[in-house]
Amino acid sequence: MRLPASAAPLSARMLLAGFDRLVRSNLRSVSVRGTLPPAPVIWAGNHHSWWDAFVASSVLRGEHHDATLVMDAENLASFGFLKPLGLVPSDQPRAGLTALREGRTLVILPEGELLGPGPMRPLHRGAGWYAEHTSAPLVPVSLRVLIRGHQHPEAIVDLGAPVQGADLAAVMAAQLTALDELIATADPREPLPGFRQVVSGRRSFDERIGQLAEKVQR
Repeated sequence: MRLPASAAPLSARMLLAGFDRLVRSNLRSVSVRGTLPPAPVIWAGNHHSWWDAFVASSVLRGEHHDATLVMDAENLASFGFLKPLGLVPSDQPRAGLTALREGRTLVILPEGELLGPGPMRPLHRGAGWYAEHTSAPLVPVSLRVLIRGHQHPEAIVDLGAPVQGADLAAVMAAQLTALDELIATADPREPLPGFRQVVSGRRSFDERIGQLAEKVQR
């Protein structure tokens, strides 16, 4: 989704502020490993949760990337209120090229549909096609939203090094597998090793009680 500058229409800024609040109010945190190149960038991520685009929005806003999301054309037509964000319909690739050439980061979910958690499925050509037609780095992104050792879900985002379009599928598959293995073996009550928290959201009930107890004891 587009992350416009302060001069953007009020409607767009209100929508983005609402998306940020949605993330902070419902997720425990957003944690990231890796760094993004300067915009424009092609963000190619797996699509295994409802939260994927909203988490991408939060991360990119924190990185000061003006960005836009490639969205299924049918779905976009059904959600007219999103028009101020300047989203790119999936059947209008030239609009995505324009966004990249204007310096915006393009968020694309190349599996093409929302799928259940699991390994990477076959990719559509869109992300690689954009990389072939622009100089924007193609960044593989692995994203999991899951409940670990706390009450509310955590979003975990692994930003890979830029790749060539021909290598994207293999790199995304290996990167997501490695992330799942790390999650499976890490202490669920502790932050994942190597990740930094970029968004703080809802604390667990026991954490809030603990904080209250500490204040009472002071």
